[in-house]
Amino acid sequence: MQLVVSFNFMSLTEFKIRQAKTKDKIYYLADDDGLSLKIEPHGRKSWSYRYSVAGTNKRPRVKLGIYPVMSLKEARSARDGYKLNSDMGENRLSNKIKSFKDVCEEWLEFKIKNSFQDEPRCGVIQLAKKCLHNDIYTELNDVPFTDVKRYDLVSVVKKIEYREVKEPVKKAYSYLNQIYDYAVAMGYCEYNIAHGLHKILVNNKIKKNYPYLKAKDISKFILKLNQVNTHPIIKKALWFKLYTGVRGSELLLSESHHFDLDNKIWKIPAFHIKQFRRKVILGHDIPDFLVPLSDQAIFIIKSALEWSHGEKYVFYSPRNKNQHLHFNTLNTIVRKMGYSKNELSSHGLRSTFSTILNESGLFQSNWIEAQLSHTDKNKTRASYNHAEYFTQRIEMMQWWGNYIERHIKEQAILD
Repeated sequence: MQLVVSFNFMSLTEFKIRQAKTKDKIYYLADDDGLSLKIEPHGRKSWSYRYSVAGTNKRPRVKLGIYPVMSLKEARSARDGYKLNSDMGENRLSNKIKSFKDVCEEWLEFKIKNSFQDEPRCGVIQLAKKCLHNDIYTELNDVPFTDVKRYDLVSVVKKIEYREVKEPVKKAYSYLNQIYDYAVAMGYCEYNIAHGLHKILVNNKIKKNYPYLKAKDISKFILKLNQVNTHPIIKKALWFKLYTGVRGSELLLSESHHFDLDNKIWKIPAFHIKQFRRKVILGHDIPDFLVPLSDQAIFIIKSALEWSHGEKYVFYSPRNKNQHLHFNTLNTIVRKMGYSKNELSSHGLRSTFSTILNESGLFQSNWIEAQLSHTDKNKTRASYNHAEYFTQRIEMMQWWGNYIERHIKEQAILD
């Protein structure tokens, strides 16, 4: 971005600063002894101090803070502090203060390294970067980290909340809390000023589970799935998800060698299971998760395997060679089928599976939980038995396949 320097040979005043108008380009208003106010086209104003390095033509610029969080008087005091310590050399001067962004970027790098460079499929690191750049850096980017006050964080969170977006405001609080926990551990500050920020958030929504199909809604869903105009492999992915009750990532990452069709078993690598991914990365030896397949599920997967011949993934992307369907694709088709986000999500098919099996009264809840690959809350059990209740689950999954098939036949009669 281009900038223009406005030479002002008179000291600044609070009145002059307030009256300063934005321009098409960045420009500076100079105060005394190297202090200047940077004014950006979108209206942001920030202080900086520019000094000369003895014996060179270098004139580094040090960022001091944002106006009006840092007043003119405070900016001059900060400048004087730098001047007082100028004899300690350029490095001490230019590196004395970490900006808020410096610490945030350092935290992000730490977070990436601590995940062994494995960024989860849900894009946790990307979401954090997006929140920082779109919602937090816009307010606190160049402010010295130690100058940020609790009220500054409150202002950031409240500004996001004002947009009436639930998830971004929750994520902003979470990231700020993690950043300050990290900063305390590193010695950049004495305590976490972001702790408890969630207490100021307006709780205006009742917590809801993923919207799902009731038993009476399944026939209508089948009709819409048959009628929707989309690629056949996407339809097969939704059918297979309905028949198996697995998570979206487990479904979309499946490869042909994961299926033992003769024994009607799907072997999902533990690395693809949400709650075991981290343990596998840390070196734990965890067996594949076994999913018994009904006759109906076998019919779907055989068809999908024929369609995906030569592709890396069974549920491949029709657009990109050797890539699986995007994680949002299934929800996109559910919307195309006429369901709003409050009526059904692709993950809701998993809830439909669980609810109907539980309501049938035919199967023990621990069989259903095992099929859903939910971890056992009994901490005394050290082993990961992914074949648990396998015999019982074979019968249960075939019952479920027959149940869906009855709805298909009912819909055919109505047609």
